[in-house]
Amino acid sequence: MKIGIQAYVTAYGIDPVTLGKAIEDAGFDSYWAPDHAAVPVAPATPLPLPGGRFPDVYGQMVDPFVSLSVMATATTALRLVTGVCLVPERNPLMLAKLVSSLDLFSGGRVIFGAGTGYVPELTEVFTPHHATPWKLTIESIEAMKLLWTNGRGAYDGDLVRFPEVICDPLPVQRPHPPVVLGARPTPVSARRVAAVADGIYLTVVTPEEVAGARAAITAECERIGRDPAEIEISVSVHDPSPRFQREFGEAGADRLVVMLHNHDGKPLPREEWAGRQMENILAPAPSPEETLRSLERVRELAEL
Repeated sequence: MKIGIQAYVTAYGIDPVTLGKAIEDAGFDSYWAPDHAAVPVAPATPLPLPGGRFPDVYGQMVDPFVSLSVMATATTALRLVTGVCLVPERNPLMLAKLVSSLDLFSGGRVIFGAGTGYVPELTEVFTPHHATPWKLTIESIEAMKLLWTNGRGAYDGDLVRFPEVICDPLPVQRPHPPVVLGARPTPVSARRVAAVADGIYLTVVTPEEVAGARAAITAECERIGRDPAEIEISVSVHDPSPRFQREFGEAGADRLVVMLHNHDGKPLPREEWAGRQMENILAPAPSPEETLRSLERVRELAEL
């Protein structure tokens, strides 16, 4: 079982060079960089979060492509993942260039995690297509894959359109870096993954839900003539101990991803994961030393 780390890089905590080296040296396979370019100060509709607003750290995190680029210079094998990039908030031509450039200079270590976010009024700040974020995201991915594969191309979708353009450099990974959709385990997401992606990133799920997602994705792949073995399932967990590695692995997961922020490194029943993660996110930001201690505790918990 592969195990990755997700953590917030801000101006007030550990730097990406120190964090990246520590994650790689500890034996984790990947770093997942969260993404929020901006957050509303006072959401018109209260969010499904404590206090009805975003935690402070959501507005403090640095751009994921900056943190991943810096981290690439300090590591040699760590997979560099956007976990996940909010595609409707970015122009697909600029995004294609960012991903291919990072893949080039990292030696082919990028995994492009893509999603839409869950706050329509925030998406509206970035795009007039806020009412159809997944349609915009899928068209953007299709357009970017065309550019990554061929180095040039035109795209004429309903929401994404551009004439033939050149997109150089090409990514090292051919025909393109793996694309992972951050989504819920639904029949619709299974169809999307089979059609345009190489994996899915699931959060707040049970092993039973993972097994259902694996079965649904397999069925969709077989329906369109694709090999289901090409699809990788990554699952966000709080406790990466061998018990949960086994349970989620038997359900069809390939990787577990641990949110490091204020993690105490102690085992926890699965039913308490979501609440504990939110408590950790709302707590004061950890110091660099505290983050490194959390990383060591999680490494021990995972028995790496």
